[in-house]
Amino acid sequence: AELKVMSAVETKSPGTFTRGVREKVSSEKGFDTDRMIFKDDELSYSLGKQGTTRKKLEDAAGAILEYVGHVAFMAGTLKQRRRCREFLGWLLAQRRGSV
Repeated sequence: AELKVMSAVETKSPGTFTRGVREKVSSEKGFDTDRMIFKDDELSYSLGKQGTTRKKLEDAAGAILEYVGHVAFMAGTLKQRRRCREFLGWLLAQRRGSV
């Protein structure tokens, strides 16, 4: 729920949560949050029409995936976050045609 609120606030006031944010990959085995920064075209592609691609990625990985501005926040266990990052990587590679 916190990530959804952050996303809504970021839409109304860009930079509130994403100014100065860097990518983050946690090695914490339990619940934690990773961050991945997107370019404009990558964001819209990974979001999909009405957020359907984001929801599919979230369901497949078993993680929580929310976009706050141009930053993807992936929350869950280490296994879920790794899977989510891997699936996002595959999606973007497919877009570039390198798969």
